[in-house]
Amino acid sequence: MLFQLEDTLFFILWFVLATIIVALILFIAVLLIESKTKAKDKIIIIIILAIIFVLIIPIVLGAISSVLGVIGSLIPWSDGNYLMLLVPIIGFLIILLLAKYLLDVPWDNALWISLLTLFFLFLLYTLIPGLASFLGFVV
Repeated sequence: MLFQLEDTLFFILWFVLATIIVALILFIAVLLIESKTKAKDKIIIIIILAIIFVLIIPIVLGAISSVLGVIGSLIPWSDGNYLMLLVPIIGFLIILLLAKYLLDVPWDNALWISLLTLFFLFLLYTLIPGLASFLGFVV
């Protein structure tokens, strides 16, 4: 019953495609920034990081966003809730820490790897769904 729904199949297809793309981006980033041997040695960790970046990070950031939204609504701001602007920064810091400690790279290389990954995650989550709906793939 679960896999008869069209939305579930699109979610699984999108998850697999996004994980493959992010894993390739992470592999190329580690290959170019760190070294060829580090990229080949850490291929399983790169795939696990790609799954975490595609599936877990948006869920965690959604929860953080909800909590900061509730906290920000309790504080009487003059223009709006400024705590919500911290969510992308927290997401970048989580990606930076995961890249640093799971890939076992120095801080400067982890910074560039996480910036490159965050840029391509931004492209995956904003431009590609818009392109798919423009071309008529999404109903």
